[in-house]
Amino acid sequence: MNATWQRIHRDLEVGEVRENGKLLHFSARERDALRQLAEQSWGFDLLVEAVPPGSRAQVAAISRDEKIARQRPDDGFVLLKGRLPAPLPALPPGLSLRVPLESLDLSATAQVLVIENLDSFDDWERYRAPARLTDSLVLYRGHGGLARGARRLLATLPERCEVTVFADYDPAGLSIAASLPRADTLLAPELDERLLEKGSREHFARQSRQSAHLEGIGLDDWQGVWEEMKAHQVSIKQQHMLALGTVLRQVPRR
Repeated sequence: MNATWQRIHRDLEVGEVRENGKLLHFSARERDALRQLAEQSWGFDLLVEAVPPGSRAQVAAISRDEKIARQRPDDGFVLLKGRLPAPLPALPPGLSLRVPLESLDLSATAQVLVIENLDSFDDWERYRAPARLTDSLVLYRGHGGLARGARRLLATLPERCEVTVFADYDPAGLSIAASLPRADTLLAPELDERLLEKGSREHFARQSRQSAHLEGIGLDDWQGVWEEMKAHQVSIKQQHMLALGTVLRQVPRR
């Protein structure tokens, strides 16, 4: 019995808990009452109809609560900047574009840069990165719908396209890079004493789950980066790399 059903049982005082808390059994009268409550709240009978498909605007046509829509506002979208594919316009530094994934023609895209954090995505032009990344299509990894869109974009890129990933220098960041559908090179910081001093041992220790994951997968030529991380035991954020003017280098995975 999940948290939702536990709350229904507690707040509405309906149902009988059975099988050591695994099941919540309703009488016929209680089921009818719950059905009426659901229909009053959402505008349709959940015991007869599934949550309708579509966007919030589409669901709003039949339900009182548009937020039950399965399709979230960011589903099918990506956030981009840099070398946008035609016919999208060239953008000046500092501007980005939220674009429906289906509207993109990626057939001529030769280089993509994926950035983990939104403020680092916004500040990308200020990093000391290799000059060859200047003409990249820059993609925000995002969360939720944007993250799903980013993964779909990477999965549909032409084979000749090179994908570089820029994430925090820690187990979580390396796990993100290793888990993407496409990731050819990693953008890593040139370590020095000032940067290492800014690193957080506490944050590194919190990422034990990601560390265990990295120990169990093949990292190819990124294994050296992982061994280096383990040796220093610090989490270095993208923001520290920018603040200290850290030089970034590309590390091919293979």
